[in-house]
Amino acid sequence: MPRTSGRADVVVIGGGPSGLRTAGRLAGSGLDVRLFEKKPAVGRDVICTGIVGREVFEDFGLPSGSVIRDIRTVRLVSPFATEVTYEHPGPFAHVVDREAFDGHIAAWAREAGASVETGCRAEDLSVGPDGVAVTLISENGGRFVQKAGMAVIATGIDCGLQKKAGLGVPADFLKGAQADVAVPESDVTSIFVGRNVAPGGFAWCVPSSEGRARVGLLTKADARGRLEGLLADRFPDAGAAPGGARIRTKPIAQGLLAPTAAERVLSVGEAAGQVKTTTGGGVSYGLLCADLAAEAILRCFDRSEFGAEALAGYERGWRKAIQKEIVVGAYTRAMCSRLSDRRIEGLFHLAQTDGIIPIIRDKADFDWHSELIMALLQRLSFMRFFRTVKERLGTGSLS
Repeated sequence: MPRTSGRADVVVIGGGPSGLRTAGRLAGSGLDVRLFEKKPAVGRDVICTGIVGREVFEDFGLPSGSVIRDIRTVRLVSPFATEVTYEHPGPFAHVVDREAFDGHIAAWAREAGASVETGCRAEDLSVGPDGVAVTLISENGGRFVQKAGMAVIATGIDCGLQKKAGLGVPADFLKGAQADVAVPESDVTSIFVGRNVAPGGFAWCVPSSEGRARVGLLTKADARGRLEGLLADRFPDAGAAPGGARIRTKPIAQGLLAPTAAERVLSVGEAAGQVKTTTGGGVSYGLLCADLAAEAILRCFDRSEFGAEALAGYERGWRKAIQKEIVVGAYTRAMCSRLSDRRIEGLFHLAQTDGIIPIIRDKADFDWHSELIMALLQRLSFMRFFRTVKERLGTGSLS
């Protein structure tokens, strides 16, 4: 029989940035919050490129101690090795150590009063008229039940608890793969596109620590196989480095989910589909939506109302904030995945001679892509394909 812990106000399941941010905001407002993370340490072995927009640190008051290097210059490489280099007026993003990055948020949450316990995997969740009960398994195999007034599901792509709570689960995924490899020292982040590289997505090489880089890709195809091919083709010496070619993979949720709130339960971060559909990144949207989740939960406790209707404002709020970005990104990426390599090559040559780079410089924002996408589609609307995409996005595709 699993032991029962004392009742909390809120139990948060998942210790990524969105779960930690939600826990810290709630604890800082006086609630008894207990967060459980299945990994032995917060941020351990996260499969992530680790690129975080510069504004995230400012907007959420995060310390810069996790920053490894800045990103200012990006090199785009076509299917036929044509290159276009874009240099932003200043650093627009940072490469971070994700374990340190997540650790800073965990420390902040603990300082705010949240309990953060690692090595505890949530096995079950039940919702009753008086609260929720989460069954957890500790690292030593012991079972215990944590009861609370509400639950926050921040478990990423692990969808079991969402299903138990009647919440939406992802139906569409991209496949991601990444390896940390030895490369010549460089400050330039490279992006590779093309059907032979990453069908339906793109690949990257992001310099991290000295002489090393994170090389990975997103695709609809076999991510591991495609990354092995990319490493063999463009980084043939990388696999010779000790431990340098260990490839790790994960699916990345894509598209809008509903519902993301029900009686006494809500989901946040990737568990709620709050992910950029252009790049697969979820840190900034997860932190933003964590604040919205915390505000909705605090209203529930202020009013002593915990039904689905009391939490409906949370879903309306996050959709108002990021739905356009998710829909525009998903539709544009899906349409552009149909482009042949030769048409992509034509766009590269156009970028070398046309006014596309100034548009990027004027409209680029690391986390908010829809304005740039629409501006580029407007510039390219002389081509029938892109005119069609623009027209579709402008006539009801944002709902």
